[in-house]
Amino acid sequence: MTPYRPELRQVVDDVLAPHFGTSAPPDTLWATVSELGWPLVGVPESAGGSGGELADAAEIAAGIGRHACALPLISTGVAGWTLAHLGRPAAVVQDGAAVVVAAPDRLNVRAAGQGWELTGSVPAVSWVPGSPLLLLAIVEVDTAQWTAVTVLDADLVRTSVTDGQDLTGAPSGRLLLDRVPIVDLVLGPASLAREVADRAAVLRAAALGGALERACALLVEHVTVRQQFGRPLRAFQSVAHRAADASLECDLALATIAAAITTADGPSVAARSATAAAARAVTARAAGVVAEIAHQLHGAIGITQEHPLHLVTRRLWAWRDEAGSQRHWERRVGSATLPGEDDVALWALTTVGA
Repeated sequence: MTPYRPELRQVVDDVLAPHFGTSAPPDTLWATVSELGWPLVGVPESAGGSGGELADAAEIAAGIGRHACALPLISTGVAGWTLAHLGRPAAVVQDGAAVVVAAPDRLNVRAAGQGWELTGSVPAVSWVPGSPLLLLAIVEVDTAQWTAVTVLDADLVRTSVTDGQDLTGAPSGRLLLDRVPIVDLVLGPASLAREVADRAAVLRAAALGGALERACALLVEHVTVRQQFGRPLRAFQSVAHRAADASLECDLALATIAAAITTADGPSVAARSATAAAARAVTARAAGVVAEIAHQLHGAIGITQEHPLHLVTRRLWAWRDEAGSQRHWERRVGSATLPGEDDVALWALTTVGA
């Protein structure tokens, strides 16, 4: 992890604070973060990235959450990281945003003449108008399974994704592909699809963690400043208990995110998948609990257009189900920690994380 993480957090806050709650990133903001190299933080410089580690990318993702910004930094960074792992330069995401869809169970690649065709349907794809789409699917070649990676250009994406929005107003629609010819197909190891999903899960969890921090900060400020019967709201036992519940959920989520980031560099594939899935499952749960408590303690003022709380909680509700619900990630935790009947391996994973 970089020794300059506090400084990185401060820079992220300075850049994003003026754009709190934006539903679509202004061109000037995207130009700024691109100039700073944020989209490709965590991608090796040798592959055209900005260098740095997953922890650095996670710090930037957390800043997106704290300031409730709709910046496609996570998907762009994961796209660049995927291409780098395939020995391809990250040129496809050098000058703009990109979106990764790692849904091998929903996409089907099959041979068609001298080339390949792609068919499938993926619901609720968060995308950026005018951006390419990086798709990952599983394909069988010579009885062996591979991860097939292809890039759909912006024009094809425009005709393949239905128009829609998520709770925050950001573009989100269903991806529909029917025997779409693939011009450029790259084959990677079968494990790549899961590795990409795990990395994206950690970064999305980090963004949720940042939003959880902001929601809890707003909650604490409100119950401290707001008074009833001559006393601050936090002086009432029931209010204090609910505020404590929200803080505990936030702290637990941040702890699982930290564990996932630490484990990401470890040798155990099972531990990496388990901690990534745990981070997403726990942050998804915390998103619902913290948003509920925050609105309960704010009362009607929390849903007014002028109050910042709804900007944060709508991010929490939208992001918690992005690329998989809480139950989906809980099942991933189970499949990663219970691959067979090896009780010794399960005990080692539970106690020492390896």
